[in-house]
Amino acid sequence: MLHIERIGITTVQDAGRSGFAHLGVPTSGAADRTSYQLANRLAGNAPNAAVFETSGGLSFTALDDVDVVVTGAECDAVAGSRPVAHCSAFVLQRGESLAVPRVRDGVRTYIAASGGIVGTPILGSLSHDTLSGFVPVSLQPGAKLAVGTSVAAPSSLDTPIRPARARTLRVTKGPHHDFVGESDSNHLRRSRFHTSTTSDRIGVRLLADGPSSAGTAATLRSVPLVRGAVQLTPSGELVVMLADHPTTGGYPVVAVVHPDDVDRLAQTPGDTVVALEWSD
Repeated sequence: MLHIERIGITTVQDAGRSGFAHLGVPTSGAADRTSYQLANRLAGNAPNAAVFETSGGLSFTALDDVDVVVTGAECDAVAGSRPVAHCSAFVLQRGESLAVPRVRDGVRTYIAASGGIVGTPILGSLSHDTLSGFVPVSLQPGAKLAVGTSVAAPSSLDTPIRPARARTLRVTKGPHHDFVGESDSNHLRRSRFHTSTTSDRIGVRLLADGPSSAGTAATLRSVPLVRGAVQLTPSGELVVMLADHPTTGGYPVVAVVHPDDVDRLAQTPGDTVVALEWSD
């Protein structure tokens, strides 16, 4: 059992809920899938086990001895009074607290307890969906979370893996690329962008460094989206969809980002310059 003391900017995430996009329900799950999968592998968990995804402010106490692994963005994690190594399994002893006051380099840190967080799934997942409002596992201060049984022994990496920021996004044409017209298409290909500070688990806004595209009115039929879909909004901004993305809302999908680059984008802070690398 884990006793939650502070939650900060934290959710519980697993591999997500699939098969409900036609109902407008996002897949959700970890925003940075690579770091999430690494956390579970090192903790000896099943690939779809639930973990903490935090941008800082999380603190909990172990009510029993438990192995823990920290991956993802570099952070100031402390177990009791000792610093925690990145990508290295350690025992959080009974009565000892783990605190992640802040994330220093990146956006999201993943904390896996050996056995994974357990609870009652909603549509087959324990993921907190910030768009649909699904919260299968409450993280209110004072809550006690159960931990399951691991499937393998915990392990550590000799050299920690830290996620890289996105500098270039590999993109292919989206289903509505030709809808925006040749002028806007050429503008999107020539422009450089910077990430917005208002980005969240739903999507990352890309603001053009210079004049933005003309944008387009919401005239298309709303359809399901995939993670990494790039929409052109009426204001001319681009929005790259992350884990908790909605349906199209009528706006054209002009491109789709490579899945590995979506992971990097999920770890990229606001005001970071990025370029689009198009593959036709």
